[in-house]
Amino acid sequence: MAVPLAYSYRSVAVRKGSSAMAVFGIALVVVVFVVLLALAEGFRRAVATSGSPRNLIILRKGADAEMQSQVRREAARIIEELPVVATGGSGEKVFSLECLTLINLPRADGSGDSYINLRGASPTSLDVHEGVRLREGRWFRWGTNEVVVGAALARRLDNFKIGHEFVSGRHLFEIVGIFESDGNSFESEIWMDANIFISTFNRGDVYQSAIFRASGSPAEALESLKKILDDDPRLQSVMVQNEKAYYKKQSELMASVITILGGILTFIMAIGGIVGAMNTMYAAVAQRKREIGCMLSMGFTPESIWIAFIVESLCLASVGAMIGCVLSLVFNGIKTGTTNWATFSETAFEFRVLGGVSGLAEFPGGILVVSSILALSMGFIGGFLPALQASRLKVVEALRRA
Repeated sequence: MAVPLAYSYRSVAVRKGSSAMAVFGIALVVVVFVVLLALAEGFRRAVATSGSPRNLIILRKGADAEMQSQVRREAARIIEELPVVATGGSGEKVFSLECLTLINLPRADGSGDSYINLRGASPTSLDVHEGVRLREGRWFRWGTNEVVVGAALARRLDNFKIGHEFVSGRHLFEIVGIFESDGNSFESEIWMDANIFISTFNRGDVYQSAIFRASGSPAEALESLKKILDDDPRLQSVMVQNEKAYYKKQSELMASVITILGGILTFIMAIGGIVGAMNTMYAAVAQRKREIGCMLSMGFTPESIWIAFIVESLCLASVGAMIGCVLSLVFNGIKTGTTNWATFSETAFEFRVLGGVSGLAEFPGGILVVSSILALSMGFIGGFLPALQASRLKVVEALRRA
C-alpha cells in the first residue's frame, strides 16, 4: 500500500534547519537561472521586435547587418519604382533610404563610453517604421544638424536631454526631441536627416539600407523581388529579406551567448543544489530508519517508501522553486543595456522575467515554468539515491537501535 502524502509533507517541516538549507540552495539556482533567461529574452525581444513583417529590407549581398552593407542610390531608385513597393495615401512610395554609423558617447553612470547607432532617416522613414513616435520635444528639421534620440538611449547617456548638444568627431549635433518605439532597438539609436548625414560623413551616394512596405503579400513580394534582383544586372550587388526576419536573426547571436553562458553557470550551481538536496535526504533516511522499519513491517512496500522520499524531495524543490520565482520578480522590468555583437553598438533593453523562452516555452511566464521544472528536476535527482537507499532497508536492520 502507498504511504500517505501527509507523511512526506510533515517530514519536511520537522527538519527545519536541513530543509531550509536545501530549499535555499535550490531557490538560489532558480533566481540565477530566471535572471539570465530574463536577460536573454529582454535583449531578444528588444531587437527581434524592431522590424515589421510587412516591410522588406535591401542590403548589400553577403552583408549580415546594416553596418556592413552598402546600397547605392541608383540601385535603390530602380527598386523604388517597382510594383512590389507599396504606395502611401498621398501617392508617394513607402520607401526609405537610410544610413548608419557608430559614434562614441559617454554613459550617464560614468562607467565608460558606448558605441551608439546614428541613423540617417528619410522623410518617409516614419511611414515605413510605423511604431516610431515622438514622446517629447519635436522632430528634427530637414537640412539641419538637429537629431532626435531614442527614449532608452536618453536614459543611459550623460545629459542626453532636449536642448543638449554633443560632439562626434568635428561635428556638433543638437537634440530637439526624444522618440519611443515600443521598447525595441530603435530606442537605442539617434536619428537625423539622411542628406545631412551623407554630407557630414562624406558618404557620397552610398546608403546602408533601403526599407520599404511591401505591396500586397510580403511573402509574394519577397519572392518576386528576389527573382528581379537575380535577373537584372544593375541589381546584382544587393539582396532582399523580410525586415522582421532580419532583426530576428540579429537578436539570435547575443541571446544565444547569454543563454549558453547562463546554462553553464546554472549547471554548475545546480550541481551544488542537487548535492545539498541529496545530503538533506540522506540525513532524513539516517534519522528515520526505525520509522522506515515500522512502515515496512506494517505492510508498506519498498516502492511506496521510495515514492514517499521522492515526494519529500520534490516538496523541498517546489518550495525552493516558489521562493526563487518570487524573488526573481524583483528583477522584472529593470532597464539595462549591452553590446549587440551583430552590430557592435549598444542596445538598451529591460529584464523580462515574465517572458517566454525562445524555441522552448514561447508564452508569457515561460521562463518561470522552465525554471520550476529545473528545480523539480534537481529535487528528483537529489532525492533519487537516498530514496533508493530507504526502500532497500531490511526490516531487522531498520529496527535495530543505533
